[in-house]
Amino acid sequence: MRYIFLDEVDSTNNEIKRLAEKGYEDMTVVSADSQTAGRGRLGHSWTSPKGTSIATSILIRPEKLDIKMTQLPRITILTAVAVLDAIEHATGLTAGIKWPNDVLLHDKKVCGILTELCFMPKDAFAHQSDYSILHKAGNKYIVIGIGINVTVRDFPDEIKDMATSMSIAMEQAGKSKEEIEKLSRRSIIENVWTNFSYYYHEFLKTGNLNFIKKKYESRLVNIGRMVKVEDPNGEYEAKALGIDYAGKLLIEVGEDEYRAIDSGEVHVRGLYGYV
Repeated sequence: MRYIFLDEVDSTNNEIKRLAEKGYEDMTVVSADSQTAGRGRLGHSWTSPKGTSIATSILIRPEKLDIKMTQLPRITILTAVAVLDAIEHATGLTAGIKWPNDVLLHDKKVCGILTELCFMPKDAFAHQSDYSILHKAGNKYIVIGIGINVTVRDFPDEIKDMATSMSIAMEQAGKSKEEIEKLSRRSIIENVWTNFSYYYHEFLKTGNLNFIKKKYESRLVNIGRMVKVEDPNGEYEAKALGIDYAGKLLIEVGEDEYRAIDSGEVHVRGLYGYV
């Protein structure tokens, strides 16, 4: 991997896109001390206060997959497990996942992930003599952005009831001040992407999530719970059962009616709150 650390950027996802168009290679990582225009899923903003959070993104150019929008949730789920591993290693706490990819501590969101499928512009590499990268990777690439609250103390009013940080969760769990002060954003970043690289290359062998399904479900806070499914055609309640090989949420609707729902099409919440 190639790591690039910046003081400030509009968003690390945007910076990766700029680097992709310049010909940067697979597994390039950009991290910034702060973002001025960070984004989350569904168009939500993601704040990255200077010195207290992680904003990091990776460029991947898959050679073995014909990348389709339908495959992005699978890669996002891999990323969520990679983040969960890194957070648990750094904090000594057990983390959870709210389907599909929110990582939680004490049932509050500590991390958000945004995965984007991008296309190279037609004039990419027009100024270069070496077209090998474009020829090798094709005109598609993926950007995965991760935001983690490390030592953030204050949150905007609209999210303060469902957000937390690693340090707050450690305090609540009775961890010492010395343990909390050992949190290293750079170490967490490197741990996240090392974990991701392992899971991603395992995923490339089959293109499905069977190898990680059991671990994901062991941390899935929705499993066995009643949830509210926010569908474009209307809301309904269902019981979450787990995920399938493609990362879709398996639900039971009423008696003996089962569905597999896609995170690109619906949104899931707890009946009485965030989870």
